[in-house]
Amino acid sequence: MQMEVQRPVRRSRAEQQALTRERLLASAESAIARLGYGGASVDIIAAEAGLSKGAIYSNFSTKEDLFLELLRLNMERDMAALEKIVELEPQELYQAISQWLATMHSESDCPVLATELQLQARRSPEFAEHYYALQEQQIRTLARILRAYFKVSSANLPIDAADLAACIIALAHGLSLQRPMGKSRSRNQAGRVIDELLQVFLTK
Repeated sequence: MQMEVQRPVRRSRAEQQALTRERLLASAESAIARLGYGGASVDIIAAEAGLSKGAIYSNFSTKEDLFLELLRLNMERDMAALEKIVELEPQELYQAISQWLATMHSESDCPVLATELQLQARRSPEFAEHYYALQEQQIRTLARILRAYFKVSSANLPIDAADLAACIIALAHGLSLQRPMGKSRSRNQAGRVIDELLQVFLTK
């Protein structure tokens, strides 16, 4: 009996481009965590992705554009997860928030990425314009989530929601950077502290 030869699946142009972008973004995230923004050159990113340098410039206009997209995706992932949690019933909400905080950034090193790009924003006015726009968007989204969280809890916000959101983001990044990076899926100590602070606010 003659066996049928399986032909390789041909990806569409759009699928191939999406795969290339995914590989470049993963390589960029790994490179900046090890080498910092300055050390994560386009040559290194392309080589570690197994692609040519031209592949970067076919998908991103600049190195800054590549890292801004990486930051945007990290922020959107976190905010989307929190928005789903806030829609839960009150009896499920607190445990879900605690669980998310305990494992946040377990699959990426977002605090390192955000800190490196924040430093780059201080050096490059053009980059700063785009970076701070993303940061403001994250703060507004988190502020909206916090308003919903405190409303469901029948508690008053201790300070302005946007100010609290900015403080939580800064605390998450700062505390994460003060400790060695944990193993994947390990408990996030910064998240634990934030969770405890939120519980204090809710009981006042």
